[in-house]
Amino acid sequence: MLAQEKVNLPPGTSFSNCWPYRATFHAYDSLASIIACSTYAKQEDFIRCGYGSFRCHDTLLCPLCCYSRLARTLLDEFGDAFAADRELFYIVASVSADPDETHRLIFRDYTGVDVQKVKTGGLAQPCIPENYGVLFTKADDLLQCRLIWDFIAEMIREFTGKGAGPCLSGVVAGPELAVRFQPLRVLPHANFLSWSSGFTVDDARRLRQYLRHKMRDCRRLKPGLYPAIACYRLVAADHLRAVTSYMCKPIDLAAAYGAAAERVEYEPTHMIALNAQTNAFLYRLPLVFHRLPRIVRYGACHSSSRSYFGYVTEWRQQQRERDAGRRRDRQDVYDPFDQPGYSPYRSSLGKWEVHTAHHLERKVLPYRSRYPFWKLKFETPPPVPPTIPPTATAALPAKNAVVPEDGANLNHPDIPASSNATAPMGSQPAPTT
Repeated sequence: MLAQEKVNLPPGTSFSNCWPYRATFHAYDSLASIIACSTYAKQEDFIRCGYGSFRCHDTLLCPLCCYSRLARTLLDEFGDAFAADRELFYIVASVSADPDETHRLIFRDYTGVDVQKVKTGGLAQPCIPENYGVLFTKADDLLQCRLIWDFIAEMIREFTGKGAGPCLSGVVAGPELAVRFQPLRVLPHANFLSWSSGFTVDDARRLRQYLRHKMRDCRRLKPGLYPAIACYRLVAADHLRAVTSYMCKPIDLAAAYGAAAERVEYEPTHMIALNAQTNAFLYRLPLVFHRLPRIVRYGACHSSSRSYFGYVTEWRQQQRERDAGRRRDRQDVYDPFDQPGYSPYRSSLGKWEVHTAHHLERKVLPYRSRYPFWKLKFETPPPVPPTIPPTATAALPAKNAVVPEDGANLNHPDIPASSNATAPMGSQPAPTT
């Protein structure tokens, strides 16, 4: 009912008018129906997002929070930075099962066709559909995604900066996950905007070669995957805004669910299996993104760089000051040596593995919705009806009580009213003859 109210906007609703637009162009009505019928931990927060000033802060699935917390921040910071360097590239780093190198490298200008693909969310990743990404069923499959994202982050750090080796001056990057059902498979990849003074196709091959060496030298990564790089040179300032909005889009769960349902022709048995896969994906999705930022800045795009060319808004500056204050407060009360399972030699990936194993192998406490706390703090409670004081209540007759008339005896109705009169104390009634 809430999702229907958000899309239809009946009179007197507290939702904004952005939801019909998202239902028309981004299939929000289908996404909200899938989330409402699933076992997603943040289900209530997702459905109630947009009620007044309440936000679910889900930057993985919610389109409103992805725009307000990611896209709008980047547009305010780098929306006018198209000419900050000589060239600007939109680069997609992904994996593919195709061993042919000619199919795993794209280097061309960003055209109007790509703009339309970006707006509809259908920019094809360099991967064969039959061998789509990796499985997403066990903890080891989640580890494959984290390893690929770590290798891409190391590649960006290696080729970003000043000097003869780096070929990128500043990068804004973010990990992303595409999904397909029956079987349940995901494609981990990363999108990043890259400013450069001279980026060629040979530099793109260097990126792919570095990523290939990292993947080949890792024993924990399953074989059969090859790196793929797609580079698009942005030729207009409008392309920068379009690509930035595309980078911060939510995971397209509704399209993947609809395509899988059409393939099985909505057969009930297969739909039950599809719903089970959807619940499994929604349960593992927060785990694979645990403590992984959606947007990361490198080189001249980072605010600590002397060559920083972004624009810091007043709201962003206040947010940074609040975050710095929280970190100082946390350092005063938080001692990592007192935490269970602490190891001074454990990497961030090792800590993530411990957290994931704990959630997959043992039952954890359910997620507590933030909406009741927001409602208690920000929403005005309804007026309380007036109550009658206890003293006045005792003086009133009880409900459904019968009030005697003319002194009638309620305990003995057969006795006439005249005989119910109170006689003087000590006197006896005269006997009747």
